[in-house]
Amino acid sequence: MINRSAIAVRPKQPFLAWLKSVEQSNEALSLADLEKTIYLVPEYDEPEDAEKMLAEAWEGIFNRELFAWYTTEKLWPRGRSLEVFKKWFDYEHFDLVEDMVAGPVGVQDHFPEYENDEEDDDEGEIL
Repeated sequence: MINRSAIAVRPKQPFLAWLKSVEQSNEALSLADLEKTIYLVPEYDEPEDAEKMLAEAWEGIFNRELFAWYTTEKLWPRGRSLEVFKKWFDYEHFDLVEDMVAGPVGVQDHFPEYENDEEDDDEGEIL
């Protein structure tokens, strides 16, 4: 077991509508084409802590979901909030995360805002 919990998100119709509004080539996309992503967050034990964790993590998750499609922030929708996040994404909490691989975890972060070459002393901080 690792010292993390997780939030899985899958885009809903409003996210798909935004994608289609950004570029005509997205017209053929359907919800089935939009994959679920799992985000590791600081560990929590109590069910009521799950929504607190979402309240801390929603903005970073939302930004990463948008960035996965368009890296130019001026194309991103305005007025993002936790309420909008809940309308745009289905989400599920997982308080236990097991690592079934013997080797070390490799990290590839393609989200430039969070790239950091310095040693990470902020264990448990949400990016």
